[in-house]
Amino acid sequence: MSLKSPISVNFEVSPVCDLFCEFCFNADPECKALIHPPLKQVISILDKLAEAEVFEIRLFGGEFFVYPQWQRVLEYADGLDFFLSFVSNGTHINMDVAKALAAHRIHHGAISLHGIKEIHERITKVEGSFEAAVNGMKSCIENGISIAALYTLTRSNHRQIFDTCQWLKNNGVDISEISVGRLAPYGRARSEWDKVKLSLQDYLEVFPQLERVQEELGISADFGDSFPLCLVPTKYHDYVVGCWQGTGFGHIDHTGNVRPCSVAKGSYGNIFETSLTEIWTKRLRDFRSLKWLPEKCQRCDSFCGGGCSATSFSGGMYAPDAFIKQENGDCHE
Repeated sequence: MSLKSPISVNFEVSPVCDLFCEFCFNADPECKALIHPPLKQVISILDKLAEAEVFEIRLFGGEFFVYPQWQRVLEYADGLDFFLSFVSNGTHINMDVAKALAAHRIHHGAISLHGIKEIHERITKVEGSFEAAVNGMKSCIENGISIAALYTLTRSNHRQIFDTCQWLKNNGVDISEISVGRLAPYGRARSEWDKVKLSLQDYLEVFPQLERVQEELGISADFGDSFPLCLVPTKYHDYVVGCWQGTGFGHIDHTGNVRPCSVAKGSYGNIFETSLTEIWTKRLRDFRSLKWLPEKCQRCDSFCGGGCSATSFSGGMYAPDAFIKQENGDCHE
């Protein structure tokens, strides 16, 4: 099926964030000079997304709730009849914020949590961020908003997934799911990639934990990013959500650039210069052709799209997964 626009869009309302997560572009000191875009610009982007008949908007950042006029953005987006959700670090969500979200028909959101208190705050580098995020989760849940915990895998937390979910369960934080994400060579993580990147074995240790979370704690668990299925035991294939960038999903940054996702390289174009429909139907043809994938991946019965292109350190926008060799399609050991 051909779509004239993405079904779902992460809309980066503002690039500004008040945490300093070790893997994020906001951890770079020069990025603290970033400023909020004017409300008029945010509204114009929403109008263009509505014109292209995008269905879902995920209010995104940076951190959406540090945008000074986030309530006006929420009200305007709801008035355009988008299906709305959000992605947040949770530290600015209290009962009043959660009530406002619920009043504007938001039933689901995602809040980042990267481990128990010690690990989470080692990653965010902000004291009190763990408790604030947990309180944000509780506020949403009490107002009928289901919450998924977003857990970015790092060397310090990739073995603590079950422990984190068990802590939440024991402390009455009834998240609907936990979705773990891959570490990508982006922002500060890119500048220190050889030191911080995870090995294939590190990732393979994640799947048994997801199985335990689901079976022992009753929390839905998944590997939210794509991963080469040829490297994952078959019994864990259903845990890999996969990626639908460029087919049903896109990311719009605060300047109007259409990007593959929040951590992928490059831009397909800017919706202030070219309509989203034209960008989506014409400029992504090469990507959707899949000719840039190794031949082995194109022939594979367990098709996964070549894993995650954002994990390739030296590849361009269309690059196979970091664990797949490009020259002959053989997988890294």
